[in-house]
Amino acid sequence: MRHDPYGTGVLTKDNPAEDDRLRLLEVALDPVSRAAVDGLPLPAAPRCLDLAAGRGSVAYWLAGRFPDGEVVAADIDPRYLDPTAAPNLEVLPFDAREETFPDASFDLVHTRSALKHLPEREEVLARLVRWVKPGGWVVAVDGYWFPSDETANPAWAEVVQAVVDRMTAQGGDMRWTRRLPALIARLGLADVSVRLAPSLAGWDGWGAQHHEWLRATVEQIGPTLVADGLLTEQALHRFLATPDGPDLAEWFGLVAAVVGRVP
Repeated sequence: MRHDPYGTGVLTKDNPAEDDRLRLLEVALDPVSRAAVDGLPLPAAPRCLDLAAGRGSVAYWLAGRFPDGEVVAADIDPRYLDPTAAPNLEVLPFDAREETFPDASFDLVHTRSALKHLPEREEVLARLVRWVKPGGWVVAVDGYWFPSDETANPAWAEVVQAVVDRMTAQGGDMRWTRRLPALIARLGLADVSVRLAPSLAGWDGWGAQHHEWLRATVEQIGPTLVADGLLTEQALHRFLATPDGPDLAEWFGLVAAVVGRVP
């Protein structure tokens, strides 16, 4: 088995704080995933895959939305997934870099906040496209982090750049999402579309949901950033202690839902 830079890195589920961090991520990003799927002409009883299902919010939603269909919730570490959440739900431990499904297995494949963390991201993307039936759909949702030197908040930039550097060190690419539409089109998908949602933080509730998961991420991995020499203890505490308000009004990235149909 290849090293898993996400599951065994700073966002491992062995960290007891990861469950809550993923819950906050769901609150921020579930509306993006649902909006992308809701507009698709899927059959009444589709077979769906939620790849890298995390805590399962999208898989549970799909199972409820398509009660006559089937939903597979696959994750390399499925400990947060409940196989009894719906009668049409299957929970599967699954490493997309090593394992596969038969071609044309699903009417819909959804994946979120996973590909950018994998060094083999483009290989996995090509594989999951093959799992979709002709006429079926791929929905890939992921974030794009703006360059930190563009911010008006230098203290913010220092911390966010440290997060980006740490993710890069374990095989991630926090700006890879910009390539997603072109890559999906080059894989032969049709009707490619992109939905964008801003990642905002810090001012009068503006972007509160995104800010909460980002703050939780920094709080969780902060000790590693300090230990790795990417950030000082003082900078970490200053970031975590800064209250919402005009001093922390930040647009730090975009979330993109890239959708394509397999001809």
